[in-house]
Amino acid sequence: MKKLLSVLTFILVGIMFFGELIVYTSVDEANARKILTKFSKDTGIKVKYIFLSSGPALARLEAEKNNPQADIWFGAPMSNHIIAKERDLTISYKSQFQAIESTFYDKEGYYHAFYMNPIGIGVNLSVMEQIKADIPKTWEDLSKSEYQNMIQYPNPQSSGTAYSLITGLISIYGEKGAMEYLKQIAPNVQSYTQSGTGPSKTVGVGQAGIGIQFTPAFFQFKEQGYPVDVVFPAKGVPYESACLSIVKGTKNIDESKKLVDWILSKQGQQAIVDEKTYFYPVRKDVDFGTLQPLSTIKLISVDEKWAAENKKRIIDDWVNEVLPVK
Repeated sequence: MKKLLSVLTFILVGIMFFGELIVYTSVDEANARKILTKFSKDTGIKVKYIFLSSGPALARLEAEKNNPQADIWFGAPMSNHIIAKERDLTISYKSQFQAIESTFYDKEGYYHAFYMNPIGIGVNLSVMEQIKADIPKTWEDLSKSEYQNMIQYPNPQSSGTAYSLITGLISIYGEKGAMEYLKQIAPNVQSYTQSGTGPSKTVGVGQAGIGIQFTPAFFQFKEQGYPVDVVFPAKGVPYESACLSIVKGTKNIDESKKLVDWILSKQGQQAIVDEKTYFYPVRKDVDFGTLQPLSTIKLISVDEKWAAENKKRIIDDWVNEVLPVK
């Protein structure tokens, strides 16, 4: 009887203390809640999360290096996770589901992409009608005078989304050409938002006519009936591979590994679609739902290692050359 009680006590204690993960999420809060709630439902592991844009999240992880407060960094473009790896802030874990396309994970297991999204130009059709302007179709169109004070895109000093935009434009125009382009459209920029998802909020309600960011929020507004459309310029668009990494010094290593395994499994990838995040899964064996087929979009790849190594220099160039124009 005593042995049975001891076993039951062990089980109850295990249930009480099993799996409470602390997650720093650079995925927008609404979608992080959808995904992580489904993870908890499927696995029984509780999750607490703090929303931090990619720049502040990386800074916080570095500040807490000697006393980690988080178990997982969830979201932010791959270049940020490369920096975290190089600064010895994360650990390797080779998931059993790592055998997806090699472009979506670190071969040493330090970071794993779990969704990808193209950058697009979100347009409020009602605003375009009010100002009697055509919908922009190309990157060059955004410099037209009719769009003066109409555009929003994020600030690369705080947003990984903005840095992905800039490195993508560098792939199209070269470094000097990309900065010249951004200087050309600067008179049409209403504001540089702190958050990568900031432009969609103002475009959705018509406070801005045009926004540039990753597309999920634009697709969501469109499906909800707002007068929003999405344009993918023919020259191509950069895309993000949002990753997760296990923080070095995690106190919940087993639960952290379970989150990595779940999010890369077919079950987790299908949840990304079914939970209406409007993210593109990294696995091909799931139902993509209402998302615009990737086959219709020209995607531009960026050397993520180069992007990580040159991030400070390129952002400094933007601050010195582009920001003063506005």
